[in-house]
Amino acid sequence: MPAAWPIAARGKVLTWLRPGQVAVIAVRQQVAEGVRHVRRHFQDTARWTEMEAELTRLRQENEGLATELAAARNNVRAAADRPRDDAREPLLRADCVEARVLGQQAVAYLSRRQLLDVGRQSGVQPNALVIARGQPAVVDCGRDHRLKPGQFVVSQARVWGQIVEVGAYTSVVRTVTEPGYRDLVWLAGPVAAVDDLHGPQGVLEGTGQAQVRIRLVPATAPVAVGDLVYTAADQGIQAEPLFYGRVVRVERSVGAAHWEIWMEPAVGAMEPQRVAVLRTELNPLRVADKTDDATGGGQH
Repeated sequence: MPAAWPIAARGKVLTWLRPGQVAVIAVRQQVAEGVRHVRRHFQDTARWTEMEAELTRLRQENEGLATELAAARNNVRAAADRPRDDAREPLLRADCVEARVLGQQAVAYLSRRQLLDVGRQSGVQPNALVIARGQPAVVDCGRDHRLKPGQFVVSQARVWGQIVEVGAYTSVVRTVTEPGYRDLVWLAGPVAAVDDLHGPQGVLEGTGQAQVRIRLVPATAPVAVGDLVYTAADQGIQAEPLFYGRVVRVERSVGAAHWEIWMEPAVGAMEPQRVAVLRTELNPLRVADKTDDATGGGQH
Protein backbone atom coordinates (compact mmCIF):
# COMPACT_ATOMS: atom_id res chain seq x y z
CA MET A 1 0.00 0.00 0.00
CA PRO A 2 1.40 3.37 -0.88
CA ALA A 3 2.61 5.32 2.18
CA ALA A 4 0.35 8.31 1.42
CA TRP A 5 -2.84 6.24 1.83
CA PRO A 6 -2.55 5.48 5.61
CA ILE A 7 -1.64 9.11 6.29
CA ALA A 8 -4.71 10.35 4.44
CA ALA A 9 -6.92 7.80 6.23
CA ARG A 10 -5.56 8.78 9.63
CA GLY A 11 -6.22 12.43 8.86
CA LYS A 12 -9.84 11.71 8.00
CA VAL A 13 -10.31 9.61 11.18
CA LEU A 14 -8.88 12.40 13.35
CA THR A 15 -11.19 14.87 11.62
CA TRP A 16 -14.18 12.67 12.36
CA LEU A 17 -13.10 12.18 16.05
CA ARG A 18 -12.19 15.79 16.81
CA PRO A 19 -15.77 16.97 17.66
CA GLY A 20 -16.07 14.13 20.19
CA GLN A 21 -12.69 14.98 21.73
CA VAL A 22 -13.68 18.63 22.06
CA ALA A 23 -16.95 17.62 23.66
CA VAL A 24 -15.17 15.30 26.13
CA ILE A 25 -12.71 18.06 27.09
CA ALA A 26 -15.58 20.51 27.61
CA VAL A 27 -17.41 17.99 29.80
CA ARG A 28 -14.27 17.39 31.87
CA GLN A 29 -13.81 21.12 32.40
CA GLN A 30 -17.43 21.53 33.47
CA VAL A 31 -17.16 18.59 35.89
CA ALA A 32 -13.92 19.99 37.38
CA GLU A 33 -15.51 23.42 37.81
CA GLY A 34 -18.52 21.82 39.48
CA VAL A 35 -16.26 19.89 41.88
CA ARG A 36 -14.37 23.09 42.78
CA HIS A 37 -17.64 24.90 43.39
CA VAL A 38 -18.89 22.12 45.66
CA ARG A 39 -15.59 22.14 47.60
CA ARG A 40 -15.76 25.93 48.05
CA HIS A 41 -19.35 25.58 49.21
CA PHE A 42 -18.41 23.04 51.87
CA GLN A 43 -15.40 25.10 52.96
CA ASP A 44 -17.53 28.23 53.26
CA THR A 45 -20.15 26.28 55.19
CA ALA A 46 -17.54 24.97 57.65
CA ARG A 47 -16.07 28.44 58.04
CA TRP A 48 -19.48 29.97 58.68
CA THR A 49 -20.24 27.24 61.22
CA GLU A 50 -17.02 28.01 63.10
CA MET A 51 -17.75 31.75 63.00
CA GLU A 52 -21.26 31.23 64.33
CA ALA A 53 -19.94 29.05 67.16
CA GLU A 54 -17.32 31.68 68.04
CA LEU A 55 -19.97 34.42 67.95
CA THR A 56 -22.20 32.41 70.27
CA ARG A 57 -19.30 31.87 72.70
CA LEU A 58 -18.43 35.56 72.72
CA ARG A 59 -22.05 36.51 73.36
CA GLN A 60 -22.17 34.13 76.33
CA GLU A 61 -18.93 35.59 77.71
CA ASN A 62 -20.28 39.12 77.32
CA GLU A 63 -23.44 38.14 79.18
CA GLY A 64 -21.37 36.66 82.00
CA LEU A 65 -19.14 39.75 82.20
CA ALA A 66 -22.19 41.99 82.23
CA THR A 67 -23.61 40.01 85.13
CA GLU A 68 -20.33 40.25 87.06
CA LEU A 69 -20.11 43.98 86.35
CA ALA A 70 -23.65 44.54 87.61
CA ALA A 71 -22.90 42.57 90.77
CA ALA A 72 -19.70 44.55 91.36
CA ARG A 73 -21.57 47.84 90.91
CA ASN A 74 -24.21 46.71 93.40
CA ASN A 75 -21.50 45.83 95.91
CA VAL A 76 -19.88 49.23 95.45
CA ARG A 77 -23.22 51.00 95.98
CA ALA A 78 -23.94 48.90 99.05
CA ALA A 79 -20.51 49.65 100.49
CA ALA A 80 -20.96 53.37 99.82
CA ASP A 81 -24.41 53.42 101.45
CA ARG A 82 -23.30 51.38 104.45
CA PRO A 83 -22.19 53.54 107.42
CA ARG A 84 -18.50 53.10 107.98
CA ASP A 85 -17.38 51.63 111.30
CA ASP A 86 -13.87 52.89 112.05
CA ALA A 87 -13.41 50.11 114.58
CA ARG A 88 -13.31 47.66 111.67
CA GLU A 89 -10.37 49.46 110.10
CA PRO A 90 -6.99 48.28 111.41
CA LEU A 91 -4.85 50.83 113.20
CA LEU A 92 -1.71 49.72 111.37
CA ARG A 93 -1.36 48.60 107.80
CA ALA A 94 1.48 47.37 105.63
CA ASP A 95 2.47 49.44 102.63
CA CYS A 96 4.46 47.91 99.79
CA VAL A 97 7.48 49.48 98.08
CA GLU A 98 8.71 47.79 94.91
CA ALA A 99 12.48 47.56 94.53
CA ARG A 100 15.09 46.03 92.24
CA VAL A 101 17.87 43.81 93.53
CA LEU A 102 21.21 45.27 92.45
CA GLY A 103 23.69 42.93 90.82
CA GLN A 104 27.45 42.71 91.28
CA GLN A 105 28.25 45.39 88.71
CA ALA A 106 25.79 47.84 90.26
CA VAL A 107 27.15 47.17 93.76
CA ALA A 108 30.73 47.57 92.53
CA TYR A 109 29.81 50.87 90.86
CA LEU A 110 28.25 52.20 94.07
CA SER A 111 31.22 51.02 96.10
CA ARG A 112 33.63 52.90 93.83
CA ARG A 113 31.60 56.10 94.21
CA GLN A 114 31.31 55.82 98.02
CA LEU A 115 34.81 55.01 99.25
CA LEU A 116 35.81 55.84 102.82
CA ASP A 117 39.15 57.50 102.01
CA VAL A 118 37.78 60.18 99.68
CA GLY A 119 35.91 63.39 100.28
CA ARG A 120 33.45 65.80 98.73
CA GLN A 121 35.65 66.45 95.72
CA SER A 122 35.34 62.78 94.79
CA GLY A 123 31.56 62.91 94.80
CA VAL A 124 30.89 61.41 98.26
CA GLN A 125 27.79 62.81 99.95
CA PRO A 126 26.81 62.79 103.63
CA ASN A 127 24.95 59.71 104.90
CA ALA A 128 26.01 57.67 101.88
CA LEU A 129 25.64 53.92 102.40
CA VAL A 130 28.99 52.09 102.55
CA ILE A 131 28.75 48.60 101.13
CA ALA A 132 31.12 46.10 102.69
CA ARG A 133 32.93 43.35 100.82
CA GLY A 134 31.31 39.95 100.51
CA GLN A 135 28.60 40.99 98.04
CA PRO A 136 25.57 41.44 100.31
CA ALA A 137 22.10 41.65 98.81
CA VAL A 138 21.32 45.28 97.95
CA VAL A 139 18.07 46.88 96.72
CA ASP A 140 17.74 50.25 94.98
CA CYS A 141 15.54 51.92 97.64
CA GLY A 142 16.59 53.66 100.83
CA ARG A 143 15.59 56.62 102.93
CA ASP A 144 14.16 58.20 99.78
CA HIS A 145 11.39 55.56 100.09
CA ARG A 146 11.18 55.73 103.92
CA LEU A 147 12.76 52.31 104.42
CA LYS A 148 13.94 51.28 107.89
CA PRO A 149 15.89 48.35 109.32
CA GLY A 150 13.77 45.34 110.21
CA GLN A 151 11.28 45.68 107.36
CA PHE A 152 10.44 42.49 105.48
CA VAL A 153 11.62 42.01 101.90
CA VAL A 154 9.36 39.62 100.02
CA SER A 155 9.25 38.02 96.60
CA GLN A 156 5.80 36.87 95.45
CA ALA A 157 4.42 36.92 99.03
CA ARG A 158 7.35 34.78 100.25
CA VAL A 159 9.88 36.18 102.71
CA TRP A 160 13.32 36.68 101.19
CA GLY A 161 14.92 38.65 104.03
CA GLN A 162 14.90 41.84 106.09
CA ILE A 163 16.38 45.31 105.70
CA VAL A 164 19.45 45.65 107.94
CA GLU A 165 21.13 48.86 106.70
CA VAL A 166 19.52 51.84 105.00
CA GLY A 167 21.33 54.45 102.94
CA ALA A 168 20.13 57.45 101.01
CA TYR A 169 19.13 55.49 97.90
CA THR A 170 20.05 51.85 98.61
CA SER A 171 19.55 49.33 101.39
CA VAL A 172 21.29 46.12 102.43
CA VAL A 173 19.16 43.00 102.84
CA ARG A 174 19.97 40.09 105.14
CA THR A 175 18.43 37.03 103.52
CA VAL A 176 16.69 34.25 105.43
CA THR A 177 19.60 31.83 105.11
CA GLU A 178 22.33 34.24 106.28
CA PRO A 179 23.78 33.92 109.80
CA GLY A 180 22.26 36.49 112.16
CA TYR A 181 18.79 36.35 110.64
CA ARG A 182 16.14 35.76 113.33
CA ASP A 183 12.37 35.97 113.39
CA LEU A 184 9.36 34.61 115.26
CA VAL A 185 7.39 32.10 113.19
CA TRP A 186 4.25 29.95 113.23
CA LEU A 187 4.16 26.30 112.23
CA ALA A 188 1.01 24.90 110.65
CA GLY A 189 0.00 21.72 108.89
CA PRO A 190 -0.11 21.61 105.08
CA VAL A 191 -3.92 21.80 105.08
CA ALA A 192 -4.29 24.47 107.78
CA ALA A 193 -6.11 27.68 106.87
CA VAL A 194 -3.85 30.72 106.69
CA ASP A 195 -6.30 32.85 108.69
CA ASP A 196 -6.59 30.27 111.49
CA LEU A 197 -3.02 29.64 112.64
CA HIS A 198 -2.88 28.21 116.15
CA GLY A 199 0.14 25.95 115.76
CA PRO A 200 3.37 26.06 117.75
CA GLN A 201 5.68 29.05 117.62
CA GLY A 202 9.44 29.02 117.28
CA VAL A 203 12.43 31.17 116.44
CA LEU A 204 13.78 30.97 112.91
CA GLU A 205 17.57 31.37 112.56
CA GLY A 206 19.72 31.61 109.47
CA THR A 207 22.76 29.30 109.49
CA GLY A 208 24.57 30.19 106.30
CA GLN A 209 23.40 26.93 104.74
CA ALA A 210 20.64 26.22 102.24
CA GLN A 211 18.31 25.10 105.05
CA VAL A 212 17.19 27.30 107.96
CA ARG A 213 16.89 26.13 111.57
CA ILE A 214 13.84 26.67 113.79
CA ARG A 215 14.47 26.50 117.53
CA LEU A 216 12.56 26.66 120.83
CA VAL A 217 9.55 24.67 119.63
CA PRO A 218 8.44 22.51 122.59
CA ALA A 219 8.91 18.77 122.14
CA THR A 220 5.27 18.28 123.16
CA ALA A 221 4.06 20.28 120.12
CA PRO A 222 2.90 18.33 117.07
CA VAL A 223 5.49 18.93 114.33
CA ALA A 224 6.03 16.91 111.15
CA VAL A 225 7.90 17.08 107.87
CA GLY A 226 5.83 19.06 105.36
CA ASP A 227 4.51 21.59 107.88
CA LEU A 228 4.35 25.16 106.60
CA VAL A 229 6.14 28.07 108.27
CA TYR A 230 4.67 31.59 108.43
CA THR A 231 5.65 34.89 110.01
CA ALA A 232 4.27 35.58 113.48
CA ALA A 233 5.80 38.96 114.33
CA ASP A 234 3.55 40.83 111.88
CA GLN A 235 0.31 39.82 113.58
CA GLY A 236 -2.14 42.74 113.61
CA ILE A 237 -0.46 44.37 110.61
CA GLN A 238 -0.82 41.93 107.75
CA ALA A 239 -4.21 40.55 106.81
CA GLU A 240 -2.49 37.21 106.22
CA PRO A 241 0.91 36.04 107.50
CA LEU A 242 3.80 35.87 105.08
CA PHE A 243 5.09 32.50 103.96
CA TYR A 244 8.63 31.40 104.90
CA GLY A 245 8.92 27.83 103.68
CA ARG A 246 8.35 24.15 104.41
CA VAL A 247 9.72 21.86 107.14
CA VAL A 248 12.05 19.24 105.63
CA ARG A 249 13.65 17.67 108.71
CA VAL A 250 12.56 17.16 112.33
CA GLU A 251 14.85 15.76 115.05
CA ARG A 252 14.84 15.47 118.83
CA SER A 253 17.57 14.19 121.09
CA VAL A 254 16.70 11.87 123.94
CA GLY A 255 15.44 13.93 126.86
CA ALA A 256 15.55 17.22 124.92
CA ALA A 257 12.82 19.75 125.70
CA HIS A 258 12.67 21.22 122.18
CA TRP A 259 12.58 20.02 118.61
CA GLU A 260 15.42 20.57 116.16
CA ILE A 261 13.59 21.67 113.00
CA TRP A 262 15.03 22.48 109.59
CA MET A 263 13.15 24.47 106.98
CA GLU A 264 13.64 24.90 103.24
CA PRO A 265 12.98 28.57 102.30
CA ALA A 266 10.19 29.21 99.82
CA VAL A 267 12.44 31.63 97.92
CA GLY A 268 14.97 29.38 96.24
CA ALA A 269 18.70 29.85 95.96
CA MET A 270 18.26 31.97 92.82
CA GLU A 271 18.32 35.67 93.76
CA PRO A 272 15.10 37.43 92.67
CA GLN A 273 15.34 40.42 90.37
CA ARG A 274 12.38 42.35 91.80
CA VAL A 275 11.18 42.39 95.39
CA ALA A 276 8.80 44.34 97.62
CA VAL A 277 9.64 45.96 100.94
CA LEU A 278 6.80 46.08 103.46
CA ARG A 279 6.50 49.31 105.46
CA THR A 280 4.31 49.56 108.57
CA GLU A 281 2.32 52.81 108.75
CA LEU A 282 -0.70 54.20 110.55
CA ASN A 283 -3.94 53.65 108.71
CA PRO A 284 -5.01 57.08 107.35
CA LEU A 285 -8.69 56.07 107.56
CA ARG A 286 -8.35 55.83 111.34
CA VAL A 287 -6.01 58.78 111.86
CA ALA A 288 -7.86 61.23 109.58
CA ASP A 289 -11.18 60.88 111.40
CA LYS A 290 -9.58 61.25 114.81
CA THR A 291 -7.75 64.36 113.60
CA ASP A 292 -10.98 65.84 112.27
CA ASP A 293 -12.75 65.15 115.56
CA ALA A 294 -9.94 66.73 117.58
CA THR A 295 -9.93 69.88 115.46
CA GLY A 296 -13.70 70.11 115.13
CA GLY A 297 -13.49 69.41 111.42
CA GLY A 298 -16.02 66.60 111.72
CA GLN A 299 -18.80 68.94 112.89
CA HIS A 300 -20.72 70.67 110.12
